Amino acid sequence: MAGAIAAHVRERSHARARGESGVGAAPDALRPQSPPIAESGHAGLATKPPIRMQHGDRRRCAREDVRGPSALHVKWKTGDLGPIEAQPIPSPDESTIYVASLGGDLIALAREDGKVRFRVPLGGRSYASPCVDARGYVYSASDAKKVFAIDPKGAIAWTLEVDGEADTACALADDGNIVLAAGRTLYAITPRGDVAWRFSARGKIFTAPAIDDSGRVYFGSQDDHVYGVDHGTKVFAVDLGGDVDGSPAIDDDGNVIVGTDYDEVVKLDRSGGISWASKVGGYVRGPISIARGGDVLTGVYGPWSRVVRLDGKTGKTKATFDVPGTGALEFGVRGGPLEDASGQLFFGAQDDKLYAIDSHGKTSFTLQTGGDVDAPPTLLSDGALVVASDDGAVYYLDP
Repeated sequence: MAGAIAAHVRERSHARARGESGVGAAPDALRPQSPPIAESGHAGLATKPPIRMQHGDRRRCAREDVRGPSALHVKWKTGDLGPIEAQPIPSPDESTIYVASLGGDLIALAREDGKVRFRVPLGGRSYASPCVDARGYVYSASDAKKVFAIDPKGAIAWTLEVDGEADTACALADDGNIVLAAGRTLYAITPRGDVAWRFSARGKIFTAPAIDDSGRVYFGSQDDHVYGVDHGTKVFAVDLGGDVDGSPAIDDDGNVIVGTDYDEVVKLDRSGGISWASKVGGYVRGPISIARGGDVLTGVYGPWSRVVRLDGKTGKTKATFDVPGTGALEFGVRGGPLEDASGQLFFGAQDDKLYAIDSHGKTSFTLQTGGDVDAPPTLLSDGALVVASDDGAVYYLDP
């Protein structure tokens, strides 16, 4: 499969010269095709609850109702946390920022100055972005085959042993259950730590689940399928021809968008019918984003590492933003960008940088870190941006 992907991309590359002197952007690269939302009149404060899970909410759209930074101003940097590939998640009042690291800890940082408030050992590496409920309880997981509930003071409320490495971000359902994958099993866990239901795929699940307004859960697996599950009962399983490692997002019409190792982004309706499948020239292994107006945003791996904007109705490529890469199939941009209220996009890449791209497709700024930036960035309610890196540091950018 990798050879077929490489051949496909080489054919496309002959038709398009690629700049190697830095980040190349077409005149309208990633420019939003609909106007940004109007000013709220509330000094840029968010009109919805604070972020509680990866990509903002259970639909995983990754768009926020506040404006993020338009220039680089790092207020603080906290290092020595261990490599971080999970999105930082704030407490409900945003006074604390929770980070799960490959060093094996859940770490609570003070939002004001980045000082460590507490660490909770998770027994193994944690790739899973934590989620936080309305009470301030944090749910985290690790490769030690364990799920943890941790209270706001850092005490472990309960621990649940699961059947495999729990290394995908969790989601909070309307019924209060915590939904996450471990090994090849998807679990729904009650706030008390009991298993409400489970569903097993035929392969390892690397995607964070997305949940629609009816409570239906969507996820992908390395058995090449994307699944729709209602409270533990399979609604559909669709073969997409390659590993489905890219976490799905649910658009405003209830459709499911997911990426694959068959170098495609695929749109399905809520019954599993395929609306379109678009080749993007590389693996899609991170979370999909849905911009205002319905455009689909995705990161793409090599040999042509970049971010792609697809028309949500047709799947056609509307714009791209190139990221310098090595040409390797395993190097690139892991996930889709976060969109702020002005249409500005924020995303990290494996060239060790965070990128901010304005609504005209121009680079506002970049943040150089010391490692891959695979974790999605987090936008707080006053427009501050929190960025984590494989260099073991968290960066706090003033709005």
